[in-house]
Amino acid sequence: MRFPKDLVPQKAVAADLCVSLVTLWRARQSGIPGFPEPVIIRNMIFWRKDEVQQLEDALMKFEGRGRFEADRTRAKRAVVIERELSKVKRTKRAQRKNDESQLHLF
Repeated sequence: MRFPKDLVPQKAVAADLCVSLVTLWRARQSGIPGFPEPVIIRNMIFWRKDEVQQLEDALMKFEGRGRFEADRTRAKRAVVIERELSKVKRTKRAQRKNDESQLHLF
């Protein structure tokens, strides 16, 4: 199948920018402002030739795997905590009776 000439495959972009495919994926998922959206055709990922420079500039803002994984883990924990808190029903403490039977102990 032939693709338009203005599209560059993800593998070629990764090789040109000296990053791995996984780094491109992480950067795309991290929500960097100004990161161009890829063109996806039949589960193949392409970028427009005129957006490669913009992609490189956005990758310079990417803080790397450690930051990405920390943000992802934090988001997962927040979802779990929110789910658990919604399940918990707070019960009121039972009021103690004014029982004077043990007052002689004090």
